[in-house]
Amino acid sequence: MSDTQINEEFDPNRYWEQRLTDSYTLGSVGWSGLGEAFNRWMYAVRKRVFRRVVGESIDNPSDLRVLDLGSGTGFYLNVWRELGVRDLSGSDLTSTAVTRLRAAFAHIPIHQLDIGGDPEQLPDEQYDVVSIMDVLYHVVDDQRYAQALHNLSRLLKPGGKLIFSENCVAHTQAGAHQVSRSRIEIERLLKDAQLVPTLQRPMFFLMNSPIDSDSRILRRWWFTVVRLSARHEVLGWSLGAAVFPWELVLVRLTTRGPSSKIIVCQREA
Repeated sequence: MSDTQINEEFDPNRYWEQRLTDSYTLGSVGWSGLGEAFNRWMYAVRKRVFRRVVGESIDNPSDLRVLDLGSGTGFYLNVWRELGVRDLSGSDLTSTAVTRLRAAFAHIPIHQLDIGGDPEQLPDEQYDVVSIMDVLYHVVDDQRYAQALHNLSRLLKPGGKLIFSENCVAHTQAGAHQVSRSRIEIERLLKDAQLVPTLQRPMFFLMNSPIDSDSRILRRWWFTVVRLSARHEVLGWSLGAAVFPWELVLVRLTTRGPSSKIIVCQREA
């Protein structure tokens, strides 16, 4: 990710259709270029952090109606099921993912929708909890990003909870396929959408790009991780296995890490 101009011709539907058609794995929906093995360790961290945040912010998830947006390969659908959720729905932007998800989760409604698009295309339902993980920073258009937050608010019952991940950096950084927006901008847009932040935790510390840090040590560390993980799957697996336990300690002990965050918001009543 770099401080470059946004590609105004970027077509997210075409981009993700191509990625998921080429390969339908965690490596395809995760960090491109790191390999499948290291991405699996990253998702193992995501799972631990997500479950902890749900436990801190939501009582009795099994009794709630939950919608997961940008379900991809179904990772968070599986996590919600492990948490006991019975009334669960999923969605994705791409027809490739929707087809695969409907086959893998035959008893779960799977919608095809663009969260930054026309609100009239949203499901005509409201949910107690909506999750949208590692999706919003891929909405590069500012108007569509603002619309996405309003759409998320619309999908929630009054008092409902939104769980999402974002980079929330000091200064907005724009790239071709994703934009890391500033904390101030995100807080303003959440307020406009009647979404009140109630909890924030670091998603990663060592196992993702230190985009919200000026530390040269962390940046050199991440450069090494990318080089080694991309070189061979065995190296990626070994590196992920070695760092994984330290990562779990760091994301639990720190209040705001140098990388992406997981945030919980409540829709105003």
